[in-house]
Amino acid sequence: MNETQQWRFDPLDTWFFREARGFETSGHNELSSLFPPPARTVAGAIRTLIGEQQGVDWSRFREAPESAALRTLIGDGDTLGQLQQRGPYPLYNGERLYPVPLHLLGKDDAYRFLEPGDPVSCDLGRVRLPRIREQAAGPLPGAKPLEGHWLGRDDLQRVLIGEPPQQVIKASDLYHVEPRLGIARDNRRRTGQEGLLYQTRHLRPRPGLAIGVETAGLPAAQCPKPGVIRFGGEARPNAVSLYEQPPARLAAPPATHQRLLLMLLTHADFGDANHGWLPSSFEPSEQNGARVWKGAIKGICLTLECAVLGKAVREGGWDLARQRPRPVRSLVPAGSLYFCTLEADPATAIQTLHGAQVGQDRELGRGELAVGLW
Repeated sequence: MNETQQWRFDPLDTWFFREARGFETSGHNELSSLFPPPARTVAGAIRTLIGEQQGVDWSRFREAPESAALRTLIGDGDTLGQLQQRGPYPLYNGERLYPVPLHLLGKDDAYRFLEPGDPVSCDLGRVRLPRIREQAAGPLPGAKPLEGHWLGRDDLQRVLIGEPPQQVIKASDLYHVEPRLGIARDNRRRTGQEGLLYQTRHLRPRPGLAIGVETAGLPAAQCPKPGVIRFGGEARPNAVSLYEQPPARLAAPPATHQRLLLMLLTHADFGDANHGWLPSSFEPSEQNGARVWKGAIKGICLTLECAVLGKAVREGGWDLARQRPRPVRSLVPAGSLYFCTLEADPATAIQTLHGAQVGQDRELGRGELAVGLW
């Protein structure tokens, strides 16, 4: 029987999940760490743990007849076989954290919201760009999107219906950054290689921080025992365990009207269609003298009025099977939002779209949606 599993990665040292740039990039000599880790990094760690506990010879895994059943289960190379995952996401004191939606602006514990403005003419045509919602408290000079900040479940539910959060968690509350200096090694001579210094910025997690991910497609008998694995760049040790009680789910908003807010909980890969910022099913159209985009997700017809998107996330990585770098992809970052309207029953639309996934590589957990109202 295939079941859903909840995985937890607890650090035993620092974390380093290298950004997409290489050490040889011109003009840069320091590489930062991504957080949370790329989805492929987490999927690779889970597959490695499963294989190693079954005694897999990785040098023969792709061709060995005795590994055929396991290849069907966990895949080979880019494919994940029957394995599917949701996440990854930070766990802090056992609670799942969510990226702050990018329509929330903040400064000194005061907050404002972005909403679609009146149509204006720009390089995109005549479109509705985001504007700051008017509030009785007046403007908040210096307010900006809270990128790199996090919310608990209850606070995200408030923000998705237009209410300010009670607590915003900063990156510095979860970890601090440790600069590191290294040198390339000549393993044959057991010496350092002259002139090949490099710098990295590791993450030192604070107590209570872990990485969580949910998987499906694994028979219970194939689930590995808790163990210690090498995780991320520089093969830092992490304890991996399964736990029975999943974090509380994000509740859907009430179906009070037909203006829906679609938020990405995880990075999305929309390929090359629509310049990579929108699912390929959406096409430009004209409505009330302004450009909109019409399309469907999971059979729900939507009209996209406006969007608030973060900076593209660049993900690459190392292909262990082929021993070469993976092609770098540009992803729409988690926290990005799409302001939509619909003509269908809002209760049906919310039930269908809340928790759905869009875009490519959904088996990696990409493109998970949460529904709000605007």
